[in-house]
Amino acid sequence: MSDGPMVELLREHIESLGVSLYLAEHDPQPGVSLAAKVEGAIRASDAVVALLTEAAAAAPFVQQEIGAARIAGKLIVPIVQVGVDPRALGMLAGLERIEVDLDDPAAALDIVAKSLRPLVQAQAARLVLEAAPAPLEVRAPEPVLSGALLIGLGLVLVALLLALSSD
Repeated sequence: MSDGPMVELLREHIESLGVSLYLAEHDPQPGVSLAAKVEGAIRASDAVVALLTEAAAAAPFVQQEIGAARIAGKLIVPIVQVGVDPRALGMLAGLERIEVDLDDPAAALDIVAKSLRPLVQAQAARLVLEAAPAPLEVRAPEPVLSGALLIGLGLVLVALLLALSSD
């Protein structure tokens, strides 16, 4: 929560790219398990954007949410504050990340937008392709007469020829 103002600034900026973000604090559901609410949001998402500041790196819930995203097979996009101890990355270690200097919010927002824009565009293109109607299947025309009917007609013709030849 100490990162609240920066999280809000990033949320507004990322949503301006056309991304819908979920923040548990914006979804009050008294009596509902916070863990269940966050896990459900992770399962329903296309990707998880994780802001890892010095404060977030020390919060066990952040690492647990990242672990839940990994188990769910979600794309995880780490935004990491410059100066965070690499040993604090936990499950984010080894992932390509967006590094930002949160002491310069304008530059940080610019870096985040430039980094996320290609992902957002690729996702939008994928959704358009999924929504497009399937191409028409072109098949050879069905024969007018089926094989069984042709055999039957052939037998009738043979019978007629036999009848005509016996006359």
